[in-house]
Order: sequence, then C-alpha cells, then structure tokens
Amino acid sequence: MKICNIGLSAIGALIGFLLFSGIPSIADGTKNSVESRGPHEPSQVLTIREAIKSGIENNLDVKAEELGIPMGKEGVIASKSVFDPTLEASVGSTEQKNLSSTILSSDDFNLYRDIDAKAGIKKRFLTGLESSISLSTLKSMNNSSIDELRPQYNDVIVLDLTQPLLRDFGKDVNSAHIKISEKQLMQAANIYLDRAERIAGRIESLYYDLALAEKTLTYRIDSKKLAQELLEANKEKFKAGLVPVTEVQQAETAIASRDEDIIQARQQVETATNNLLDLLGARNRAASQDWIKTQSLSASDMEQKLPAFDEALAVALKKRPDLEAQRFYVESKDINLRYYKNQRLPRLDLKATLGLNGLSGGDRPVSFLGNTVSSHLVGDYWDSVQNMTHGHEWFVGMRFSYPIGNRGPEAMFRQADLERRQAVYRLKRLEDTVETDIKNALVNTHRGLERVKVAERFEHLAEITLSQEMDRLKEGLSDTFHILQYQNDVISAKIKKAAALADFNKGVASLYLSMGTNLDRYGIAAAVPDDIGKNKNSLTINY
Repeated sequence: MKICNIGLSAIGALIGFLLFSGIPSIADGTKNSVESRGPHEPSQVLTIREAIKSGIENNLDVKAEELGIPMGKEGVIASKSVFDPTLEASVGSTEQKNLSSTILSSDDFNLYRDIDAKAGIKKRFLTGLESSISLSTLKSMNNSSIDELRPQYNDVIVLDLTQPLLRDFGKDVNSAHIKISEKQLMQAANIYLDRAERIAGRIESLYYDLALAEKTLTYRIDSKKLAQELLEANKEKFKAGLVPVTEVQQAETAIASRDEDIIQARQQVETATNNLLDLLGARNRAASQDWIKTQSLSASDMEQKLPAFDEALAVALKKRPDLEAQRFYVESKDINLRYYKNQRLPRLDLKATLGLNGLSGGDRPVSFLGNTVSSHLVGDYWDSVQNMTHGHEWFVGMRFSYPIGNRGPEAMFRQADLERRQAVYRLKRLEDTVETDIKNALVNTHRGLERVKVAERFEHLAEITLSQEMDRLKEGLSDTFHILQYQNDVISAKIKKAAALADFNKGVASLYLSMGTNLDRYGIAAAVPDDIGKNKNSLTINY
C-alpha cells in the first residue's frame, strides 16, 4: 500500500485532536491502573490516520482481498494464452509382418517397417482463423517385389487453414473472454478498494469508541475523587458532631458504587482496545494494549464544513469502489451477451489445405517382363526434401453445420441476457443504497451536532447546579444525598457530551465512507494501477 502525504487541513476541524497513545497495557493492579496515571502524561501518539494506515497494511481481510488483483492479472494472461502458438511433435516406429500368398512378395509374408516423425505449429488468431503447419517424414522398409526404392524416404509439408464465416467470426467474439477477464481484474481491484475503505471506516468507528471509553473512565475516576473528598469532609464534620454518621455512610456507599462504575469503564476500555487492535492486525496484542488520550473537540464550525446532499451523492456515484466494481460486472455481462448472440449463428467454415511432398530411397532394381527397371528417385533423405517441389496437394472447401432446433445456443443467449439484467438491477439497487447511506450519514452528523450543543448546555447547567448546592452545603442547607446526586448529574452530563462528540465524529466518518472518500480524507491512497486499466482516481495499489 502506497501512502501519499496529502494535506489534512480540510479535515482538521472535523476530527479534532483525538490521539492514540503508545502506553503499556491496562492490567489489574494499581501500578498499571488508570488511576495511577495522569491523563496528560506525555507519550508516543498514534493518530487516526496512522491507525488506518496500519489497518490497511496489516489487516488480513484486506490482504486476502488484495490477492484478488494478482489473481485477476493471471486470469487475463490465461485468457490471452488461447492465442499462443502451440508446438507439437511426435516420433514412432512400426513393424508389421503378415502371412501372405501374394506374388508381389518373394516370401510367404508381407513385411513393413516404418519410422516416422512429425513436428508442427498450431496458431489461433483473433479473427477466428485456426492454422497449422506441419512437417512429417517417413522412412519405410518392405519386402515388396515391385517397389523400386528400398528404403523409402517420404517428406510432406502441410498447411491447414480454417476460417469461420458466421459463428466465431471476428475479433470481438474471439477476444470476448480476454475482455471479460480484464473486467474481472478491474472488478477485483475495486473490491479491494471497497474492503480497504470499509476497514478504514470500521477503524475510525472503533477509534472513537475507544476514545469515548477512555474519556468515560477518566470521568468515572474523577467522580470517585469527588466522593472521596466529600467523605473526608463528612468525617471531619462527624468528628466535630456537626453531621450524623449516616452522612459518612452515604459517602462511603457512593465510593463503592463509583468503584464499580470504574471497573465497568475499564472493561469497556479494554474490550474497545482489543477490537481496534484486531482490525489493526496487531500481532502482540497483550503487550500493546494502548489507551487513547483525547483532547476536547470543538464543534462550533463543523456544520459548515459538511457537504450538502447533492454534492455528497455526486461524489459517491463517481468515487464509490463498490459501485465501480458493479459497473465492471455489468460491462462483463454485456460482453458475454454479445458473445452468445454470435453463438446462435450456424457454423460455416472456409477450409483450405496446401501440401508439398517428396520421395526418394535406396536403389532396388525391379525385373518386370524381362526388363530391369530402376527408379529415377534414387537418393538419400535430403534428396527427398529437394524433391518436395515436384509433388503437391491442395484442397479448398466449405463446411456447414447447424443443430436442429438450435436449443443449446438459444438457451445460453437467454441465460446471458437474464444475467445482464440481473447485474443491472443490482447496480441500480446499489445506487439506491448509496443514496440512503448518504442521507442517513447526514442525518447522523446533523443530529449528532445538535446533541453536542444540547450536551454542552446540559453540562454547563449541571456544573452550576452542583456549585450552588455546594454553597448551600457550606451553609448547612444541603446534605450528602443531594451533593452526590448533583455530582452524578455533572459526570453524566460530561459523559453524554463525550458520547455526543464521539457519535458526531462517527457520523462524519460514516458520511465520508458513504461518499467513497474516507481514505482521501486522510491522505491515504489506494487505487487501481494504470497497467490494468484506466486510472479513475488519484490512488495507487502496489502489490
């Protein structure tokens, strides 16, 4: 995966400064507990961008999907190999000895011994032309009394041509399987892109889940500290005889309850960490359970940076790799349909053969009717080759075939048409789904922003109420029960605000995922290489 450093200014206001810190695991015991560490302790940080980069590079689901690209390239090569020339060669020896009473043999049997060899090349062309040229040579021996040559050398060169004129005629038909393989390659590349973007979106979501869990844990610890301070104050008042022992017991009960809240919050941090590390492909998870240190997120100007629905939809229809993959699938079905349309035609082939042959052999004079005759073709093997200019053969003709009823090709054509219509329906349905995804993502972001604003107001009011009640406590007008209740309100308000901010940022992440630009957003590039098709965006896949 090639990572491109692209400016992040367009997303700075959206993602804030959530940071992923490289700190040892949160284990049982006070030494490694959150309570023993300051929330702003300096550490090496891992940003969301770095987390996404790590996930795309190491996540096994992404790596498995990435293998579809080289597999697709091999498929293209295999499709093209149909037109590679094929070399054929054979050699053999034969002997026949048959009892006979013919006068053509001086013995009571006929004897034949042959040694033959043949070599040739076959080649198929994009027009549908099938050709072959072969050279065969034969050395034969027999005991015939009338053959003038013994042994005989017979050499033949034959060129065979068969050109379809209807079915399987033309470059479009004969290259259909190559074009389909190329479309499948582009489809595999976009499926990989889609997987990478979805993993990136999932990483973003889990990143914010972990940020919320850590922030909640911090607030739960703060809540316990508030109860601890109240307990210490109540103990002093109890010693002075200013409050009953129930005030102390209420504070102690609150601490126990908030200890349970801390344990639950720590559990959420640990499970959220494991979930994120799983997507990041972390090998040594037990030793790398990091926590995220978050900074406050400003939501004041986020709404103005969100794209409008029409703009977001236009980008999604152009950039979504799952849509692009489905479009390539439809195109492959178009090619398949045209191929089977041609297969419905009758087969009419033009055939032509041209051959040259030569003969020579050892001198064996033959006596016939008192005359002794010798062949003028006496010579060795190379004389047979030279004599090939004297012997020839040729053939030109047509061959026609058509299955009665033509049911098979017609059924295959109808099936191909149905498959294309099915692919188009799925493309249209996916476009509708994309539109719904955009709408829902915008709803989530806008409503999430509203929740942030309401949560901020809730937090502010809860803090004011707690402050006022603390003043009343100092004056003896309140009690532990009300203070604990208002403390819970403040902590609840802070957690709700953090949850609203996390949900808002998850909504933004979902929006850019729905648009197919969530990797662009972080300057992470992953696209189809130029050598397997037209580059449709600014990304590059390296494998």
